[in-house]
Amino acid sequence: MPTDARPAAKDRIAFVDIGRALAALLVFYSHIHVVWMRRDNGVSSPVTDGVTWAFANPLHLDQQDIGQIGVPIFFLISGFVITPIAMRQGMSRFAVNRALRIYVPLVFAVLLTGTLLTLGLDPLWTGQLREVTPLTLLTNSLLVNYLIYPQAVLLGVTWTLVVEAIFYLLLIVLLPVFRRSVWLGIAIELTIVHGVLMSRSELGPSWSLFAVNVSFIPILLCGQIVWAAFHRKIPLWLAGGYLVLSWALYVWADRPDMARQDDSYNVALAFALLLFLIGLLAEPRLRQRAIWTRLSERSYSLYLLHGVIAFPVLDALHPALPIELAVIVAVVATFAGVEVSYRLVESPSHRLARWLSHRGRPAGRLQAAGGGRQTDAVIERPSAQRPRHATATRAGAAEQAVPGSDTPLGPAAVAPSTSGEPVSSAAAEPPRPSTGAGAGASRRR
Repeated sequence: MPTDARPAAKDRIAFVDIGRALAALLVFYSHIHVVWMRRDNGVSSPVTDGVTWAFANPLHLDQQDIGQIGVPIFFLISGFVITPIAMRQGMSRFAVNRALRIYVPLVFAVLLTGTLLTLGLDPLWTGQLREVTPLTLLTNSLLVNYLIYPQAVLLGVTWTLVVEAIFYLLLIVLLPVFRRSVWLGIAIELTIVHGVLMSRSELGPSWSLFAVNVSFIPILLCGQIVWAAFHRKIPLWLAGGYLVLSWALYVWADRPDMARQDDSYNVALAFALLLFLIGLLAEPRLRQRAIWTRLSERSYSLYLLHGVIAFPVLDALHPALPIELAVIVAVVATFAGVEVSYRLVESPSHRLARWLSHRGRPAGRLQAAGGGRQTDAVIERPSAQRPRHATATRAGAAEQAVPGSDTPLGPAAVAPSTSGEPVSSAAAEPPRPSTGAGAGASRRR
């Protein structure tokens, strides 16, 4: 192969960057359109109407809009990249790394939300209680508010972080098994998910809320199974069987008492999985672009802060300004706030996490730790397809997870949604989440 025809070297997984960036933007768009414009203020725009006509309606995602695909994409990416990170880092390093990456930006976002609510402003609301007290600030910062009934949710989008955290805990507990036998580790995960869903109504309200979050774990398992098959950790026939089981568990939980608002969840996952597999297969042809890298690196801050910043700005500008102009100003203000958060909060937390997780390791293994690079996660081609000049790459971990895991993207509030309609239930039924946008009745108190 001539030198000038070689693909440009990459130190990141391009399809992961693109997927994270697009997922965060889709959720942002759907929250503005479905929650602020349509549900809370009853306004529309030719632009949003056109997007709904062209994409949401044909895909049967008209209630929660196209942003509903965003959360499954986040989860699939997380399942794909997180397992090798855990296997490489080990229990303690992985736990410290993930905790810092999730909780430092999260605490900042929760405190900012609490401050705005105290000042009388109105960030994105998902329908649960949102009284600002020292206790609710603490429980929201630790994510345990999603296991307490009735729920008090200050920052609605954080439901996905609960799902991520449960997945991380599963990996930490099962890490010795995964290092010996990946197929057995996945089998145990599927069994645990099945057991939790089976016992959902047997152990009280908190366990019921926990089961709602666990019902989204099969999406991450799909990403994990694809990773295992792609890197030949398990045979293809077994991966196919595991994918069928994961899909069956997710579909089995598709009912209103498991926080599903409508019948679009399975459709959203199907489209997300299709896009994920297309991106994975196209990876050898994708180029690493600065725009996708920057958006991907900021996707967690964007996910956490878009409803905190954009909604109060829109409240202040509309109807004094036309809705289109008000949205543009709100988007600019949001990205400005996200940049500040990324530079002063998220990026320092990543550096600290990398330093702590790599402390004491041989210098030669620190290559992937610099600047958010993911050299350990470069996609490998099967050896028969690998060009002679290609350098063997490690099939391990990527520092480029999802927002909140490096990442993101937990349910019971805005969960697979981006709005968050509470479920009236005397029997301690959990609130209904949604994946992209659209749950809650009205944001107004």
